[in-house]
Amino acid sequence: MTEENKVSTRNLVDTGLGPLRRVTGILDSMPREPQTYEGGRTANRININLKDIEVIEAVEPYHFPIYTIQVNESNRKKSRWGAIAESFNSAVDAQYSPAQIDPSSPEYVAPKDRPDIGDYIGARLGFVLQDGIDGRPTPPSMWDGRQNKEVPTPCWAVYSVEGANSQHSALDTAIELLDGKTLAAFNTAFMANVGARADAALLKAVSMPVSAPSSFTNTMIASKQFTKDAQGVFHRVGK
Repeated sequence: MTEENKVSTRNLVDTGLGPLRRVTGILDSMPREPQTYEGGRTANRININLKDIEVIEAVEPYHFPIYTIQVNESNRKKSRWGAIAESFNSAVDAQYSPAQIDPSSPEYVAPKDRPDIGDYIGARLGFVLQDGIDGRPTPPSMWDGRQNKEVPTPCWAVYSVEGANSQHSALDTAIELLDGKTLAAFNTAFMANVGARADAALLKAVSMPVSAPSSFTNTMIASKQFTKDAQGVFHRVGK
């Protein structure tokens, strides 16, 4: 049997996910495409068209300068479009100060007055597939009608937006999240923050066993940036 015809159990691709796993590209357009399903149900599919792409991670070679992420439009946060929308909002809102996102502050900027994804046509965006493999973010749980329950669902998320200059790096965010929390509470908050966990090196450090000297929390203790009290709560030194 030639190499070309050899049967293999390797390099399988999940249906519908495409070959890319982490990519940046210029947001070129986002047209809606009406879809009709069995039973007459209709929905809009959004085609997120990227150009001048840079492939960061892929499961097979991809040599084209464009890529399209297709997702059904939805107003639910727990949906594939919701995952993209919420992660985009998180990335863009990182440019605001804590007072500007605090509804009780006089400096508060309401969500309707903040940029939307259409305002970033022509900007470079970074997308990562949340599949929990090779250090990528854990897939969120979404409703699966076939199984009649919520199940982990691989889906795309935005992790960077050109022009939305964050006031905090991923490390700064992790440090803020750790302050005043136990390890379990911190891990939950960190994994819920798409921007922070998109940093592969930081995600690896946070995911290390508690006993690992180079784990994130042990590094924070060793560098004297944090202390830990008898209840296991971390406190930032100097605050």
